[in-house]
Amino acid sequence: MKVVCINDSNRPKQIPEDKWIKKGVEYTLVKLVRLNIQANKLGASIEEITLDESCFPYEYFDADRFSPVFNSTISEEVEYSEPDFSEI
Repeated sequence: MKVVCINDSNRPKQIPEDKWIKKGVEYTLVKLVRLNIQANKLGASIEEITLDESCFPYEYFDADRFSPVFNSTISEEVEYSEPDFSEI
């Protein structure tokens, strides 16, 4: 699923800049998990950046930092016509 970063503020010092997300950039969401330490929070794993042991204790990005990308283009036009009730 494609997502866009909507919040790249307050980067934890444990995560290097080259492993940090950028606002306005699209990423591919790979997995969502419930975070054990932070109640009612979801963590996001993205394909483009791997948070490895150098980012400890961080394993996931806060899912609130992303918004889904919806493809709003319609590939074909659909013609609408009024239903025919004369047979009823």
